[in-house]
Amino acid sequence: MSFKLLLVLAVFVSVGVAQDKAIMPFYGNTKCPIEGKDVNRKLFAEHEGQRIHVCSKDCRKKVDADLAGSLAKAYPADKVVDVKNVNCPCMPKAAKAEHSVTWQGHKVGLCCKKCLVKFAKQPARHLTLALHKDLIVVGNTKCPVMPEEDVDAEYFILYKGKLIELCCDSCVDDFEADKHLKNLPAPKAPAPPIGGTGTGGGD
Repeated sequence: MSFKLLLVLAVFVSVGVAQDKAIMPFYGNTKCPIEGKDVNRKLFAEHEGQRIHVCSKDCRKKVDADLAGSLAKAYPADKVVDVKNVNCPCMPKAAKAEHSVTWQGHKVGLCCKKCLVKFAKQPARHLTLALHKDLIVVGNTKCPVMPEEDVDAEYFILYKGKLIELCCDSCVDDFEADKHLKNLPAPKAPAPPIGGTGTGGGD
């Protein structure tokens, strides 16, 4: 199976946002908590808003029998990565340690309790913004691959320093920059830094 899109498998995304190939960040566990094998990213269970990826359907059943224990194995507490973002990814305010949230092995600083709710609705998107402080959010409401479709918060790609939202997983594979960029609105400039420069590992 050939992919038109490079899908990056990493617990802590370390690619620059100015890359020439579109990517969809993946923040899930890469090893099955049951057998320790490489996971199938399409197979997962969910617990407390987090995904536990597994290598097989049999392992999925075992994870379902102990969701809390499997989540702890998938994202060990002693291996949590502190993003150390200076700015809140949910709104243009300074992040505060007392309002941090840990999601799929990443600790992200937020500015207030309200942003805990906002983060939970789009965790992968907000984690991406925390990791990549200079990322430009295009803010498109329609999918560039299927312009008649509204975007889905779960699906987005990074391309040349921009976050582009899509409507479904098939559009992630079908995105072709030269063909589909013309369907996008002019991108929004990133929010100005607050209180200094972020130290997340996205650059």
